[in-house]
Amino acid sequence: MSRTQRITALLLVLILPILAACGGSGGASPSASGGTSGSASASPSTAASASPSTAASASPSTAASSSASASPRTSASASPSGSASASASTGGAATATADETAVTGVGAPADETAIVGAGAPTDETATVAAGAPTEIDLSAIPVEQGARLRFAAAGNTTEQQLYQSGADRFNELFADQDVQITFEPVPAEYETTVTAAFAGGNAPDVFLVNGPLMSQLGTQGQLLALDSAMEQAGRSADDFYPQLIELYQFNNQTYGLPKDFNPLVLFVNTQIAQEAGVDPASITSWDTLRSAAEAMTEGEGAGGRRGLCFAPDIERFGAFMLQNGNPIIENNQAVFNQPSGVEAITFFRDLQQAGFADTFQGLGGGWCGEVFAQQAAAMTIEGGWMVPFLADPANGAQDLQYTAVVLPTPPNGEQSSLLFTNAFGANAATQYPNAAAAAVLFLTSEQNQQALIESGLAQPSLQSLANDPYYTTNEVASVLVEGAQGGRVSETTFGGVQNKADVVRILNQTAIEQVFVGGADPQQALDQAAQEVNSTLQQ
Repeated sequence: MSRTQRITALLLVLILPILAACGGSGGASPSASGGTSGSASASPSTAASASPSTAASASPSTAASSSASASPRTSASASPSGSASASASTGGAATATADETAVTGVGAPADETAIVGAGAPTDETATVAAGAPTEIDLSAIPVEQGARLRFAAAGNTTEQQLYQSGADRFNELFADQDVQITFEPVPAEYETTVTAAFAGGNAPDVFLVNGPLMSQLGTQGQLLALDSAMEQAGRSADDFYPQLIELYQFNNQTYGLPKDFNPLVLFVNTQIAQEAGVDPASITSWDTLRSAAEAMTEGEGAGGRRGLCFAPDIERFGAFMLQNGNPIIENNQAVFNQPSGVEAITFFRDLQQAGFADTFQGLGGGWCGEVFAQQAAAMTIEGGWMVPFLADPANGAQDLQYTAVVLPTPPNGEQSSLLFTNAFGANAATQYPNAAAAAVLFLTSEQNQQALIESGLAQPSLQSLANDPYYTTNEVASVLVEGAQGGRVSETTFGGVQNKADVVRILNQTAIEQVFVGGADPQQALDQAAQEVNSTLQQ
């Protein structure tokens, strides 16, 4: 790219956001399907509470915890055009149809942050004020001339489009150095595929890193430390939400940069709520959640509707334990069976027994998003992966009107939620460590994450992007991004990346499923699970 072309591109970077602010639609296009949302599983025994996508930073099975710090009175609904119309609700709830939340430009270049390209003179850089994003200078990293990088990640079609477009932007940025990255999608068995590639000496240079891979590779010296490249480019770990990046740090070094996150929130069908006389913005406590679930329950059996659908998964109920002041693991010991933890599980067990709530299996669905889309339940506890799922015409819910509110809290409790996240990392054995590190920095940059925001797939991991103008016009997205404040990452909540899978498996199989599917007593089931978890933690 010539100097004139670079200057022209940078002028467009400055002008396009202004034009968009003056006359752009602000909002979204055709739909994305489940995005960075997480792995889905219909079976309670697998402990994955169902989100449609395998890559996802939103999935309970791959990610972590968050508490939405939005005001408990905050309530919002998805707006297709990116602008939610405020309702008369005192809580400021806004309502719109699901098809109004779809993707505007999957792979569209981010226009509100300038990144200095390799070989570009530094006086050509600029940062546009969209929440004061941090400028990074990738030209300061001495990338290897002619580097050829392989980039692997799992994901559905929409995610793959986002990854491919990110790779295309990176290649354009480093065209003068003839550096190229090739995206290689992994359609299934992602962790198995990546670990096998490392064992066979054919691992990709850059790839998606989740908690299990961080545990397997990061602690064994197989991930590239990124700290030197971060310092060269001017990227600080403090630019990311601390609870996200801490997951990918080991022995004071950084081995992955979070690419996005999703919290848990409460989704509410606004049409059903209105018919039942329920103001979604009033659902701020466990008591009001129960009242709302009762009011929106109608009929019995297969043809009836429950007020709430929940997954029999500790990666849902754990958020409510935390709200009630009860950690899951503390000092390498199970403490989830303390009275406040038992109280959280008992609350939902009582809702189920009263007929106001049920599991997705009990409501005939593969996961709660499906049940919610079919209007067999008026509310559900899920993450941002719901937005593109509901917007996808293939799921038959594009006209469904819904809203999102932060998770209701118990008396004297604190707002808390679980956060789910993934990262990008690089192979420590790559032939091109500088180029690979530059790719990780680019893929997690403001410029590249900007394309993600309006897709609804997940929320950006950089704190500066929480101030993006999109979040002032789409209130559901605003509720989701605010979930990072005070949120707790799933891996760290459930005993760390090395223990999480076992802790979640034991809790789900020994306690949660036994209570909600088998009818067991909550205290007894949690006590048994605590014994098994402690045995595992002590190994």
